[in-house]
Amino acid sequence: MAAALYPARESATKAAVRVPSAQGFKAYEPAGEFEAYAAQHANGWALWVRWVAGDEPVPALPETMTVRVTNRGEGPGYSGVGIVTVTVAARCPQCGGPRGWDTVKTSRITEDGEHYYADAWSNPCGHLDLYADVLRESRLRPVPTTALLELPAPVPEVEPPTPDSAAGLVLAAAKERRGMHAAQAANLLVEHGMTDEAELIRTEMRARRGHLSAKAAAHLLHSGGAQ
Repeated sequence: MAAALYPARESATKAAVRVPSAQGFKAYEPAGEFEAYAAQHANGWALWVRWVAGDEPVPALPETMTVRVTNRGEGPGYSGVGIVTVTVAARCPQCGGPRGWDTVKTSRITEDGEHYYADAWSNPCGHLDLYADVLRESRLRPVPTTALLELPAPVPEVEPPTPDSAAGLVLAAAKERRGMHAAQAANLLVEHGMTDEAELIRTEMRARRGHLSAKAAAHLLHSGGAQ
């Protein structure tokens, strides 16, 4: 469910900006442990929040999802079934919550003695996506531009980060924990007494509304000259 509903987009967007820094939100303290975004909801604008500072890897939320759906034609008569691949927003069109982009699986459809294969998924919000609606959405709704979730690729360094440096520690941990979030990287550095480097990561997370991977954080530390 959405954390809160707002009547206007501006209010929801401002709240989403403040969540990662816990500004005005004691429920989201300490800063850097939550990420948030605002999305259109059937009843206004919703604030969606998720915790990203746990021990388990937290994959980044995609902006789009590409799936195979059935196409039964648009005419009044029966025209059979076809399978088309479409790209739609990875947000529920009814509530703005994350779609089941990580639950997509192949579904076999039998019609007129022939077998067809499309994709099926389950949305965490509970709203059902019908193939006809998804096909229509792909034609009528522009797909949002993918948000910048990572830092730009750094200029190749002559010397890689040393294993005992902040960047080296984070990179080593990220290799073992696929999808590791920057919040987890910051916690790791605090455990090793590197509080300044951890704060640098958390500052960047706040600037990016929580969207920062551990690998991107390591590049930030290395390119910024942090030791």
